[in-house]
Amino acid sequence: MTTATANYAERSNRMLTFLLGDTRFAIDISSILSITDDFEKLEKSSNHQNSFLGYLYYRNKPVNTFEISTLLGRESNRHLLNQTITDLQKAEAEHVSWVQELENALRNDTSFTLPRKASQCEFDGWLDKQIKTADDVTRSLLERFKTPHHDFHGLADKLLSVKQEQGLDAALKELRSHKRGLINEAARLFKYAQEQLKSSVHPVVLYITRDGVTPWFALILDSMDDIASYEDDQFTQLRGYDFDQTEQQANDPVYGYIHNPDGDEKDCLILSASRLAQLIDH
Repeated sequence: MTTATANYAERSNRMLTFLLGDTRFAIDISSILSITDDFEKLEKSSNHQNSFLGYLYYRNKPVNTFEISTLLGRESNRHLLNQTITDLQKAEAEHVSWVQELENALRNDTSFTLPRKASQCEFDGWLDKQIKTADDVTRSLLERFKTPHHDFHGLADKLLSVKQEQGLDAALKELRSHKRGLINEAARLFKYAQEQLKSSVHPVVLYITRDGVTPWFALILDSMDDIASYEDDQFTQLRGYDFDQTEQQANDPVYGYIHNPDGDEKDCLILSASRLAQLIDH
């Protein structure tokens, strides 16, 4: 991809904004040819630089497609959500096995060696860590696990005591009751959290242009925030957005930021499409 003729204007006072972590970024609308949900149509490739994902077709023309988070050296919110979903699936399977092992210990009079307290369970430590670092939506979902998870692991001592004091039949009867109650509640909570997180994963494709007519390259965003306008006095230029810069400057695609002192919106770092192209070429 050549960048020598990248001269399309990048100042229209209208921006598409998106979040990576807690940082809000923007790309000028004048640099965007199209916004789509074509991510599932991506023809993947793993034989190039890390940020290169593969090809998408725009009006039958293949377009090089890149992960914006990798280009900017940021963690992808989408990847973090997918990892959280994977971790929840693993924890769900482990807790299904926990119940099976407990029932086996009751029926066969064998020792039960799995965690009898939530604090001894790997999932509890994972929850604490995730709750401290997750976004607001994920945090609210994970916080719902704390009390049920504590009660879940408390079943071991409780049911083993019932067996010792009242016999196997009484312990199994209580286990069946908990399978309809607490254990079933935990299963529903695992499923609900995964479904909610999956619904939050909706990557957006930006087809970037340098002439306003043809695609230059495509960027994958975790999600789109807004299309916003700003006044000139809200804009601060940090550096030029042409190519007459040092190599070190060219490696930073941020050329300005927007600050609205009268609103609640987060400050926004503005990305140059031309500089992103130069990052890709390097």
